[in-house]
Amino acid sequence: METMSTMTGLKSSADVLFLMLGAVMVFAMHAGFAFLEVGTVRKKNQVNALVKILTDWSVSTIVYFVIGFPIAYGISFLKPAADLINKAQGYDLVHFFFLLCFAACIPAIISGGIAERAKFWPQVVAGAIFVGISYPFFESLIWGQNASFLQNIFKSIGGAEFHDYAGSVVVHSIGGWIALPAVIILGPRMGRYVRGKSHPIPVSNIPFLALGSWILAIGWFGFNVMSAGNLEKISGLVAVNSLMAMVGGVLAALVAGKNDPGYVHNGALAGL
Repeated sequence: METMSTMTGLKSSADVLFLMLGAVMVFAMHAGFAFLEVGTVRKKNQVNALVKILTDWSVSTIVYFVIGFPIAYGISFLKPAADLINKAQGYDLVHFFFLLCFAACIPAIISGGIAERAKFWPQVVAGAIFVGISYPFFESLIWGQNASFLQNIFKSIGGAEFHDYAGSVVVHSIGGWIALPAVIILGPRMGRYVRGKSHPIPVSNIPFLALGSWILAIGWFGFNVMSAGNLEKISGLVAVNSLMAMVGGVLAALVAGKNDPGYVHNGALAGL
């Protein structure tokens, strides 16, 4: 019995470490968001892009810790430290860190969609609202404490439950849906269209754009593979599927973009 207990403890510890490594990889993706945006915007806006991504991350951490995570999962960490070091809470804290990295992608996605068109502080405040309230509400319906309610609706309508393994809807689609009205309201960047004609704005720094793309692509494996939450056989399949998706996106962009470096490096992200 003691041996079984030890093995169970080791497996739990390995799963926590697995999730922590995934959290660190997804955390690193925010550097990718920063460099990708810096390489894409004009030089006069590069510093603003860097500061904005880091500020969004910091604000997102606070609001998700205090408001967002309790809304999504019904778990609050506003309690004495002695209550947080037991086995279950230890896992919950790592799980929070992992899911925070997902939540903080929302303002980063929106930032890329409206780059060079929004003022700094209004965008930071809007990002805080999305991460603290809007995103956790959807998260609770698909992954969190209210998931059974939505699953019952899907089963009654289509006869099957809805599953989102690694945030294709919860993170990426919701981020895009929130960004879409902002893009429509703010319109194109100044100089992008003149008298009805398109004038593409060239990227300002291809090496930074490429660096951001590579960091995001590597971090995406933490995003996808570690979403299982534990070491299982499915991890290898998810890793290879993600790799093939990335390669497919690169090759498709290479053909469609006629060797344009911006297309190629964004193609990797589109595939993932």
